[in-house]
Amino acid sequence: MYLNVYLAGSGPIWQSMLNLISVYAQCECGYSVNGKTYTDAIEANFLHIDDISDNSDWQISNWPVAQKPYSLNYEKQNVVVNPLKGSSGESANGGDPGLQLIVQGPTQEGAKVSTAELVTKRGDMHYGSYRAAIKYSREPGTCGSMFWYKNDTQEIDVELLSYEDKSSSSTSPVHFVLHSGGPSNHAMPQLPFHPSEGYHEYRFDWSPGKVAYYVDGKHLEDLTKGVPEVPGSLILNHWSNGDPGWTQGPPTSDVIMAVAYVKAYFNTSSEGAQAHGQCDAVCLVQDQSGPVLPNQETTFLTKRGSEDTPNPPQSTKTNPTMVSTTAGAESCLPMLFVELPMDTLALGLNGATAAAIMDGAAQRRPIADKAVNQHMVIVILVLRIGGPGATQPDTRIRFRGSANG
Repeated sequence: MYLNVYLAGSGPIWQSMLNLISVYAQCECGYSVNGKTYTDAIEANFLHIDDISDNSDWQISNWPVAQKPYSLNYEKQNVVVNPLKGSSGESANGGDPGLQLIVQGPTQEGAKVSTAELVTKRGDMHYGSYRAAIKYSREPGTCGSMFWYKNDTQEIDVELLSYEDKSSSSTSPVHFVLHSGGPSNHAMPQLPFHPSEGYHEYRFDWSPGKVAYYVDGKHLEDLTKGVPEVPGSLILNHWSNGDPGWTQGPPTSDVIMAVAYVKAYFNTSSEGAQAHGQCDAVCLVQDQSGPVLPNQETTFLTKRGSEDTPNPPQSTKTNPTMVSTTAGAESCLPMLFVELPMDTLALGLNGATAAAIMDGAAQRRPIADKAVNQHMVIVILVLRIGGPGATQPDTRIRFRGSANG
C-alpha cells in the first residue's frame, strides 16, 4: 500500500525521504499573475522535448488554407524538435534549439507555401496569462505568431513580420492585434532589439475588457476594444501567403522560428478563479526580466513542464514561490508531491502519529492538527482515504512545515 503525501519544508528528515523518490512541484490551488488567480496551466519546455507527437497538450496542424496570392499548407514535417544536448547550449540537430516551426522556400508559382502550426488540444482556455519565448528570423517573407483563437471575430494576436527586422535599424516592430469582426484593434510598438538575434518572451494577459501586452516582462500596450469574451485555443504558427501588404514573400529559402517554451495560466470560465476558494496559497508566476537565454534559470510550475526536462540542469527550477490568498496567513512553502510506501513514511514519524495515520487510513476519517515530529510539521487534512470500500486506492495527506523545515 502506498501513501501519497503533499510535503512542505526542507528539514533533514524530509531530505532523506526525497532522495528516494521523484518530486515535482504541485500548484493545486492555482497560479497568481499580477494579483489574479488562474486555475489551469499548460507549460511546454521545448528546449528539452525530443518528441512532440506524444505530448498530450498539443497537436500539429496538417491541412490546407486557401488564401491569396498564395495558398498554404500546414504540414507536420515543418514542426521539428531540436532539443539542447545537456547543459552545453548546443542543439541536437544544430541551429537554434527548441521547437522549430519552418516555412519552406522557395515556392513555385501556383503552388502552396509549406508552413507550420501547433495548436493546444484544449479549446476551453479563457481569461489568463499567455507567454512564449521565441527567436524569429530576418529572412524576409513570413509571419510568426503566438495567438489565442476562437474564430475570426474572437482572436488575440502577437505577430512578427520577418521583413521588418532590418539590420540597418536599432529597433523592430511587433504587432499586437485584436480581431472582433470589424476593423482590427492594432498596436505596433517598437522593440529595442532585433527578434532574430535572440529569444524573447512575448506575452499577453487577457482579462474582461482588456488585453495587456508584455515583452520580456515589460508592459508595452493595453488594448480595450474588441476584447474576446469566450474560451478558445492557443496557437503558434509560422506562415506566408505572399501578401505584399503583410507577409510579403514567399521566402526564397527555408525560414525557421524557434520556440524555447510556452507557459499559459488560465481559467476555463469567467468564474474559474473561484474554484479554489478554500485554499490558503497559490503559486506565484514569475515575470520574465530581459531576454531569454537557453541556459538561463526558468521556472516551471506544472508536472508537465517539469517532466519536459527529464534530468533538469541548474537552469530549470521546479520549486514554486507561494503567495497567500488570505490576509495575515502564514508564510507559504512550496508544495511537493511524493509517493512512497506507508512503512517508509512511518519511519520518519513517531509511533503514535504513525499509528494515528494508519488508523485514519483504515477508518476513512480525517486527521487534523496532529504534531508529527520535532520539525514542527503539522498534518492539515486527509484528502483521500484508502482502505476497504474506498473509491480511490490511496491516501492523501497535506503537511505544512515550519521555517526550519
